[in-house]
Amino acid sequence: MAVKETKKHKGTHKAAFPVGIAVTVLALVGLATVIVLIGTGIKNLASKNKDYTEYNKLLTPVVLIDPSGFDDITKADMSELIEMSVWAILKSDISPDTYSVGEGGIIIPEADVTEQFKKLFGTEVTPVHATVEGYEYAFTYDADAKTYTIPITGIVPIYTPKVIDKKESSGQIILTVALISGEAWQQGADGSMVEPEPDKYIKVTLRVQDGVQFISAIQATTTPEAATTLTPATATTESSNLLDKADTASKESSAPATQNVTDENGENVTDENGNNVTETVTENSTAESSSAAP
Repeated sequence: MAVKETKKHKGTHKAAFPVGIAVTVLALVGLATVIVLIGTGIKNLASKNKDYTEYNKLLTPVVLIDPSGFDDITKADMSELIEMSVWAILKSDISPDTYSVGEGGIIIPEADVTEQFKKLFGTEVTPVHATVEGYEYAFTYDADAKTYTIPITGIVPIYTPKVIDKKESSGQIILTVALISGEAWQQGADGSMVEPEPDKYIKVTLRVQDGVQFISAIQATTTPEAATTLTPATATTESSNLLDKADTASKESSAPATQNVTDENGENVTDENGNNVTETVTENSTAESSSAAP
């Protein structure tokens, strides 16, 4: 199926290419070649995260549109959920003759989109079918025919997923996912795809119900390195220690110096109790006062 992905209506992202440019690229290297290379890149990600292969596959049609985050599936953007569902169909292992092709593109029944919607998000929300506006493309909905028309064009994906961590708790699975920019992939000298550094990270929460997993939240998160930075409490303690040391040094350097008072023969002068008489020495080495040491 001659379809690839790109940025949707949030067209300011750097990975969003106008269809005209993408078509020009496809004319030079061939649509089949581009599909194979991007597919190879995603497989390379999976091979480096063998335990997360199925999660990477699940999230590929989800992150490629750079979806808006949501804390709960009931608060998600419905048009994005529909778009993810359509892409999940297009990215699945279906044969080229599964759907008919009309004048405007591939015709997908509403029922198939609804079924895929439930596979991704469960039944907590009900799909509301309507035309989805992407970046320089649209999945056009026909309410009378109850179908979506998918344009056949060359489009670059916004992101591909790389699951790097998985945590399980009661009734849910939380995945930390690195997002790899679609335009940042490079082809190596040996023909393989070279994985770039992630653009950002997200946290995807899967709700587990009767052994089946559904996407329930997508949230931005910090890079793994950010969690290992110095905590404020530690930094405050170290700063306090440094301030204490500086204060002590300041007091020591500013404490007045004293010396014994001597007579003309250089002998120490004593008071009536036999104690040496001392005097305070100023910076100018002049005596400010004299007193008997206790």
